[in-house]
Amino acid sequence: MGHFARTSFSVSHFERSRRVRTVLRCAGAVAILGVCVALLCRHVDLAALGAALRGADYRLVLLMTTAHLALFLLVKAWRWRILLAPIQRLPLGKLYQYCLAGCAITNLFPARAGQAVRVALLRRDGVPVVGSVGTLVLEEVGNAAVLGLLCLPLPFLLPLPAHVRLTLALVAGGATTALVLLGWLARAWKSRSGGLLRAVAQGLAILCERRAAGSVLVLTIMMWLVDLGQIALAMRAVGLLPSYAGIALVLLMVNVTNAFPVTPGQVGLFEAGAAAACVVVGASPEQGVAVGVLYHVMQLVPETAIGLAVLSQDTLARAWRDGTQVGAVARR
Repeated sequence: MGHFARTSFSVSHFERSRRVRTVLRCAGAVAILGVCVALLCRHVDLAALGAALRGADYRLVLLMTTAHLALFLLVKAWRWRILLAPIQRLPLGKLYQYCLAGCAITNLFPARAGQAVRVALLRRDGVPVVGSVGTLVLEEVGNAAVLGLLCLPLPFLLPLPAHVRLTLALVAGGATTALVLLGWLARAWKSRSGGLLRAVAQGLAILCERRAAGSVLVLTIMMWLVDLGQIALAMRAVGLLPSYAGIALVLLMVNVTNAFPVTPGQVGLFEAGAAAACVVVGASPEQGVAVGVLYHVMQLVPETAIGLAVLSQDTLARAWRDGTQVGAVARR
């Protein structure tokens, strides 16, 4: 009886703690959104911003959206398939759907909740949680490493502030160091006969296969090049002349803000990062915010609509319900 009481107390205590964290996270998101709106009203001419958005070339926005759905997310799913191959081979179409489902949840909830959804969906296909988490970690580290490499020319092309140079160096150096460390762990733990370390090594196993790791690198570069093209289209849509320095700086600043997932879909922070980068290369604040809005909306709206439609399917909806415990762990 005493054991049951202690267990009930610990469960109720966990639930209260989780609710408190959720309330605090929501309060923080509202506060940050409020700050973004206040800065927007203070530093941006709202009439000029409206004119910039009304005058945008929405044919280019449609092209951006098509490229995002047909190229960027497809390459992302293809890369994920290669990362998962040492654990289990899954159809590309299924992983594409899982990517969209994860994007939809990330766009609606803070703290990268979509990553937990992807783990839960994979678990239904028999992929161990630790292994699938390992592939997602590799995704993020690989993204940061390639982003850092693509942005390395920026200090030679733009008079960047010292803190931006430092951020760039940390992104490139930190991600490369992390890849080396993960590769060492994969080799050190792959001979384990079982247990947690073996499961972790399975998620990192791709780093032990030179050809497959090279394919992942190529696909990651392709993803970022598509993203650079989308930014160029967004800048052109509002009348800005794209340059490599400009689009690479937008990509860097947006992803730096995305590294701190506070608001649902990074609304506010995403636009602020894009606007700050555009202003550095000579755009007006209104043009910069317009670029951020178009670049964000062309991702957020279709991802959320299609991703929710995917989740509404019976099998995926059950996977989401069955994976609520994974989501609870990810939020802690």
